[in-house]
Amino acid sequence: MSTLKEMKWQSLLTAAFFVIMGIILLIYPEATAQTLCYVVGVCGIVIGVFTVLAYLFRDMQKNYYRNDFVVGMMELFLGAFVLYRASLIIELIPFILAILVVVSGISKLQNCIDLRRMNCGNGLAFFILAVINIVLGVLLVINPFGEGNLLFIMLGIGLLFSGLTDTFATLYMTKKIKDYVNTTQALEQEIKEIEDKKGEA
Repeated sequence: MSTLKEMKWQSLLTAAFFVIMGIILLIYPEATAQTLCYVVGVCGIVIGVFTVLAYLFRDMQKNYYRNDFVVGMMELFLGAFVLYRASLIIELIPFILAILVVVSGISKLQNCIDLRRMNCGNGLAFFILAVINIVLGVLLVINPFGEGNLLFIMLGIGLLFSGLTDTFATLYMTKKIKDYVNTTQALEQEIKEIEDKKGEA
């Protein structure tokens, strides 16, 4: 369960980044792309540090075949690169943020599929959230809003929606996965006890 807890906090940290960025863009839509670069870069470094530390302090048996160290170092590198070469990234910032909104929607679509695979309902709410998220993200990628404040306001709405719904999805899925694991383990234990009794007979 400790791995599940780490995944939960990593997801919540990412969701918090979305919420913070969304609020900044809604309150200060006139914020320069350079300022956004600095915010994205710092957040990337923070998330990278968290990922690397989670890897280093996790039991080695649970690290086996996991790429958290590589992922964390990539996040650190990308965050530092964004800070160091902000001038190259500035024009891509709206596109990058729009892609993050799309990715958030795809993750909720996976949540919907996971719920069905665990027989925990049809995941209709997640499907609806995923569709809204993906459509909003694609709309932001296409960008019919121009280059002014309206684009950054819409990006703020997209990121805020993604962050809040990701928070809900993370907490909900964590509970469902715990329940599923506990139920599965209890069933396996019951089957083992029945087989043991048959063996004794």
